[in-house]
Amino acid sequence: MKIRSILFATLGVAMMASCGGKVSEVTEITGTVVPDGISEVNVVLGEALDTLVPVVDGKFAIVVPADVTLIGTISAANFGTNFISDGTPLTVVLDEETTVTSAYPEVSVQERLNAFNAAEKGYIERYRAGQKEINEAQDKTEEEKKQAVEEFFETFFTEYKEHNVKTYTENTDNFVSLFALQNLRGEFEDTELDSLLNLLAPALKEHKFVKGMQDAITARINTAEGKPFVDFTVNSVVGTTRSIPPQPKYAEVKFSDYVGKGKYILVDFWAPWCGPCKREIPNLKAVYDKYAGKDFDILSIAVWERQPYNVTLDTAAELGMNWLHINNAGSVPTDIYGIEGIPHLMLIGPDGTILKRGFHGAEGINAAVEEYLK
Repeated sequence: MKIRSILFATLGVAMMASCGGKVSEVTEITGTVVPDGISEVNVVLGEALDTLVPVVDGKFAIVVPADVTLIGTISAANFGTNFISDGTPLTVVLDEETTVTSAYPEVSVQERLNAFNAAEKGYIERYRAGQKEINEAQDKTEEEKKQAVEEFFETFFTEYKEHNVKTYTENTDNFVSLFALQNLRGEFEDTELDSLLNLLAPALKEHKFVKGMQDAITARINTAEGKPFVDFTVNSVVGTTRSIPPQPKYAEVKFSDYVGKGKYILVDFWAPWCGPCKREIPNLKAVYDKYAGKDFDILSIAVWERQPYNVTLDTAAELGMNWLHINNAGSVPTDIYGIEGIPHLMLIGPDGTILKRGFHGAEGINAAVEEYLK
């Protein structure tokens, strides 16, 4: 049961023993708060614990259940850190650079998290330094710099991916695996990613992040190339009245109102706030100008909108998106089709078969459409 209470724990409170070993069924946390004026810290451990702990003379202490499949947080004011309750005594220093260390690093999952975080910082620094070195090179042309950046990224990311796969496979029984999994998201085919998820401990499979990935994989498998489209219904914004301020006019529309009607339809999942989506529009316009007619059309579906409805309409008009639209779709279509990033393009055949999906850029769009509309 989730609890929220003030625990009157201090360093003088007797802690539970670690049963004679280095790893216990509970985690003893002792902490130092460096900034002045902080009288309590908030300790959260998954859904199991949400507690305020008093700070006395800059010190606090608490005993929490050990569970390496959960991620915890300790926070106060603008300071905070994650921790993994691994059953070893943990020492926390809450400051501008907060640290969490274990009394027994050789068996500590927390220390694995520390190593992962340190490696992440190192990779970020290496990547920035590598790009800076190339961009500041005086002996390279702009084209040579571009080529060098691409080669650097390919080499760098191959190593980075291998690092995250290794971290993941070595920690499938604890929460560190989910940090590595976040970095690997989108880097594997769905069947490979599904195999990786199956390695996780049962408790980790129940985490909302993992379940979301699994749901997206299932959705993409069900709507893969060669499968028939899956219909959905939303209330789309179709226009405005002349009232002041203008009010949206909604109409219930179905995906099947536009696809499976005898035309090739290039479906563009986008949003007006999405920079990459807007940068893709000229490529869509080029193929639209070339092929639009009785055999081909484009349907843009606005998803995940964060702004008032008129922003979508105005942005589409400004960008010259003079084709079919479904607006105000929210996450309905992205959940059905397992879309985790936009823009996402999909070509649907005249009979409603999904012919291609996931392509992008001028070359990719042209190739996808020209394969069927030469």
